[in-house]
Amino acid sequence: MNSKSAIRTVLLVALIPLALGGCSMFKSRSEWDKAVEARPLEIPPDLDAPPVRTELVVPEGSARATAAAQRGATGIDGLHVNDAVDSTWARVGMALERANIGAISARDESGRTYSLTVTSKRTRDEGGFIKRLFTRKKVETITEQVNIGVSPDGDGSRVSVSGASAAVQKVVAALRERLG
Repeated sequence: MNSKSAIRTVLLVALIPLALGGCSMFKSRSEWDKAVEARPLEIPPDLDAPPVRTELVVPEGSARATAAAQRGATGIDGLHVNDAVDSTWARVGMALERANIGAISARDESGRTYSLTVTSKRTRDEGGFIKRLFTRKKVETITEQVNIGVSPDGDGSRVSVSGASAAVQKVVAALRERLG
């Protein structure tokens, strides 16, 4: 072994521990590293007990309202039409068929009601930013039931629409466009 390679080997063996140990010399000491755990908060004794006043207590709802809340957001909307009730009921039926927003699942001429099954598609993103960039959006098909009723209202008729909020908005928009 010549002297140059021996010197290189000795220097290499001496400098490797210095290089590896030197990394800690350049490490910054931030306030985060110096932080210590604080004492836990003390809860005042008057906050341990449940509230005794009833001014902010929400009353229990009826079984029907609770079931509607569990199904999802429901909506009720409608419009006034300056026409006789029977004529309005027939016009609503034609408007629903021509609007192509759903299928009429039931119609009751004596009660002047329609049941409409509204099918819509909704896309939804899943995952984080990178996953959404490289995957397709999930398309869900949603089927919702909407009830439409026609009743007398002063000198004309009242068309009432009830059901899932998004479907009600879609049906009322179509009826406003077609019935005026």
